[in-house]
Amino acid sequence: MPRRFVACLLALAALVVSGIVRADDVATDAAFAELVRQGDLARFAGRNSDAVIAYSKALKIRNDPRVAGRLGLAALKGGATAKSMRYLLRAILDGGQVPRPELELIQFAFNSTRPLVTRVDIDVSHLGADVFIDGEPERLGTTAGEFYVFTMPGKHEVRATLVGHSDAVVTIDAPKGGTVTVKLVLTPIPVNETEVEPAPVITCEPKAEPAPCASNPSSPEPAPPTRSVPNQTADESMRGQWMPGFGATVLYGAVSPYPAGGFVLSSYWKAGSIFSGGFSFRVAFSPRGIDGYEIRGGTFGILPALCASREWFTGCLLGHAGGLWHSTNSPSPNSIVRPAFGGGASFGARFGQLGPFNLHATLDGELLLDDYPIRFVHSQRIWLLWTGPQFFSGLSLTAVWDTSHRKGFTAR
Repeated sequence: MPRRFVACLLALAALVVSGIVRADDVATDAAFAELVRQGDLARFAGRNSDAVIAYSKALKIRNDPRVAGRLGLAALKGGATAKSMRYLLRAILDGGQVPRPELELIQFAFNSTRPLVTRVDIDVSHLGADVFIDGEPERLGTTAGEFYVFTMPGKHEVRATLVGHSDAVVTIDAPKGGTVTVKLVLTPIPVNETEVEPAPVITCEPKAEPAPCASNPSSPEPAPPTRSVPNQTADESMRGQWMPGFGATVLYGAVSPYPAGGFVLSSYWKAGSIFSGGFSFRVAFSPRGIDGYEIRGGTFGILPALCASREWFTGCLLGHAGGLWHSTNSPSPNSIVRPAFGGGASFGARFGQLGPFNLHATLDGELLLDDYPIRFVHSQRIWLLWTGPQFFSGLSLTAVWDTSHRKGFTAR
């Protein structure tokens, strides 16, 4: 009887403990899901600081690569360019659980940002040391002798501290888009030493091939980090810059019953991460010959635009100020030119990159204020050959020059 009673008590205790554990897991899952939900809502509402806070709290509960990637995207939108890279890279390296569309967005953000920052490979002589860059902690109590971080270009102080050791300090000049290797050698403080000389400050100048900068020149070179980094592209942010472009266009409407082909020149000012404004100049000609008559149509115009962008896509409100002409060669030369005004909208998407050019496809439509019929006049007689709609629709393929590729240019 006592044994059966003890066994029942043990079974009951096990049930209670397992119930407590399950309840704790459920509470943890609920807290994690709620923080992720708050982060998602804040990020899509443009409140990037709130999103970073919510995602950071969620990562303290659970190391989730999806949340790390979203935290990196929110931090990047909020202006923390270098800080965002560690989270984007974490999501990429552990991206087996990240849905493919989201992973591609994270990879695109990483590759686009990599040319703007500097990778700093750090080798610390003693485990457990704290590492700081410009006084900000990068790795506290490090358990890895070698690791790397990302920082903005320019001069930075890298410092390692450990109780009972003199600080190791190195000053680097970080090149934009490059890599710098830093070796931090901590030296023990003698027990009987009452006054410690300050650690020397070493300046590392960027080179074509990154060379290690060591606080102790006699120390051996560190082995390069073994973790691989995804391929980077030269796609830099064009915020605060003019974006000139050129390309080909095909139009339909108002000129003739047939499509008109021509070219387009454009120049847009990227005012911020979303809005831009500018104009394009477009010229197109229709093929000669309408209903057996030697007639040709053409159009030219300036299209001012106010645009909003999101990731790869752009939408614009357009104006149209230009003209249309129709010309004939037989039986007698004749031409008519008329002004054409109107407005409309366009929708475009970036679909690739060719050297310093970003490739864009744009579909647009403009409603004109008047119709533009094609008439044939001969011997005081008038034939109406075609009455076009008061509407232009066009497809353009353009190459937009990334001005940050100019030699010596520094992106703002």
